[in-house]
Amino acid sequence: MVDTRLTGRTFLAAATLAGAALVPAMANAEPAAEQAGSTLHLTVSGQNRDELPRNVVLSCHPAGGTHPNAGSACQTLEAVNGDLNQLTAGQAICNLNYQPVTYSARGTWQGRPVTFEKTYSNQCVADASTGKVFAF
Repeated sequence: MVDTRLTGRTFLAAATLAGAALVPAMANAEPAAEQAGSTLHLTVSGQNRDELPRNVVLSCHPAGGTHPNAGSACQTLEAVNGDLNQLTAGQAICNLNYQPVTYSARGTWQGRPVTFEKTYSNQCVADASTGKVFAF
């Protein structure tokens, strides 16, 4: 009986020490794929109160989510390392009508937080400036 209790206690102590040794190792481990992923919640909203905002989820690495042009949008973002503020105006001939539209993004790019919001003078200017990222 004494042998059984001693063996059980020895096993319990060994298991506790092994678990305690793993805690620092796990704390320094690489983040899981979800933590280091690239997922953005994108919104397009106009100034017209009757118009509802449009929303999609864009996932990259691999490309997916509810975004209809996920592959192209991810390529555009990869070119600027996920920094939407670095997107530059492409070539487009846009009219001068003032119909403001706001593009916003919230989420992560390769584990880094992303927050973006910018109001453009109209949809054409906005699309020319952001490529396929907000093309939904």
